[in-house]
Amino acid sequence: MNLRFHHVLACSAIAASLAFTGLPAAYGQTAAPVAPQSPAAATARPASTLRLQSLVEDTIRKASLPATICVYVEDVNGQPAADVKGEHPVAPASNNKLVTTAAGLTLLGPDFHFETRFYRNGTISNGVLQGDLIVYGGGDPGIGPRYLQDKRDTLGVLRQWAAKLKQAGITQITGNIIADDSYFDDVYFHPKWYPKERGEWYEAEISALAFNDNCIDMTWSGEGLLPDQTAKVTISPKTDYIQFDNQVKTVAAGRSTERYYQRGATDNHIVATGTLNVGTTNIDSAAIHDGALYTVTELKQVLQQQGIQVGGKAIKQRGAAATLPQDAGLFVHKSVSLLQVCQTINLVSQNFYAECVFKTIGKVKAGEGSFNAAGRVVEDFCKKNQIYSVGHHAVDGSGLSDENRVTPRQLVSVLKFMDTHGLKDKWRSTLPQGQVRGSLKNRFGGVAEARRIFGKTGSIGGVRSLSGFVKDASGKDVYYSIVLNDLDNKDVPAGMKLIDKIAVELAKSK
Repeated sequence: MNLRFHHVLACSAIAASLAFTGLPAAYGQTAAPVAPQSPAAATARPASTLRLQSLVEDTIRKASLPATICVYVEDVNGQPAADVKGEHPVAPASNNKLVTTAAGLTLLGPDFHFETRFYRNGTISNGVLQGDLIVYGGGDPGIGPRYLQDKRDTLGVLRQWAAKLKQAGITQITGNIIADDSYFDDVYFHPKWYPKERGEWYEAEISALAFNDNCIDMTWSGEGLLPDQTAKVTISPKTDYIQFDNQVKTVAAGRSTERYYQRGATDNHIVATGTLNVGTTNIDSAAIHDGALYTVTELKQVLQQQGIQVGGKAIKQRGAAATLPQDAGLFVHKSVSLLQVCQTINLVSQNFYAECVFKTIGKVKAGEGSFNAAGRVVEDFCKKNQIYSVGHHAVDGSGLSDENRVTPRQLVSVLKFMDTHGLKDKWRSTLPQGQVRGSLKNRFGGVAEARRIFGKTGSIGGVRSLSGFVKDASGKDVYYSIVLNDLDNKDVPAGMKLIDKIAVELAKSK
């Protein structure tokens, strides 16, 4: 996940709580009393693992980074192979998604489907629904084009819904189109996320009824323009739900460019700033406010375009479906499988999808679709399955909050648990692979061992992480977790180089 956090999430708060112990000052931290060895570290190890320990320590020492560096490596037999502060709780960034998806696949099952239910609160006569259409969201993050054959058909799923209403004999609705997103709570934006970036796609609000990842999409074009002109933009879906303020300027070819999106906490006035190279095109997404209302607003427009007249408005009413009679149901829209959703979460580090799974875990297992309930269930999942979880604190599902805490040893424990839980092949299909798929597709370029490196990336302000497994030179699995906290912006490139160096060395080892 490549986030544009302008604040330094970890450099002060984490520095205070994550005192760097157990390594000499040469590692970039003030020396502190050496903590007692963990049972894992104290266990006698064979020469091969001692070599890995020395290799990891030397690699960290040579990097000389002023950061908190935690590494834990274990072989397929459960033998610790390298441990540098591996039991130290740190902010994991998107490595947190490994815990979320492992809990989701285990507790809900890979064939779990989210359900969006459609109800009427009136009678149907001669094609006319005398009353309202109620859309009850069940936490499906994938209502949009992502899983359609045509990824650009933003409104395709909504047209499918219109067709199903026609099949139910409805050609006119006299009342309103009502969104009910009460399956989750109404804490749409986590209080520990960065409020100034709520317009960015990676901080999309989390609602039980959502459309197009709770985002609008923009196609930017600098074709035919000169530097310092306003870039051209096309918005999809074409909608009146937002107000769009285009302040993006073109710059000369070859210059580094980026665009930023801001809006208020409760409005949809999106301000786009930044730059675009002349003669180029780019596609971005920006997060909107109130995903449930957005969904029914767009649905109303699609229904009318498909020949279903709507007399009322698009509105939101939490709990609207709760008092309806049993025969009020019209149809149910089922999502793709949870496995496919988890592939999206881990391969491309999709925060919105992770949080929908997270809150669904809380709803299904604790009766409450909230961040707090989900965190309790996920923490309990680790404990009950004897996954190492000392210091674990699950604040959210995606890792956006810098108050999440997990240890590298726990991440390795999660990876190994999933490999021995009957879900190994399915689970591994969710992990990026060097030079092949997901967020590692463009990593480890030119390295012969790249395709033998699998892992989940992580990135928020001050944090970089990579956890997964490698196939070593003898073909055996080696599980690893590398988490860096307290990174200054200027040290991020060196931090990434350190992570990649360790991963490659593990793949070269025997």
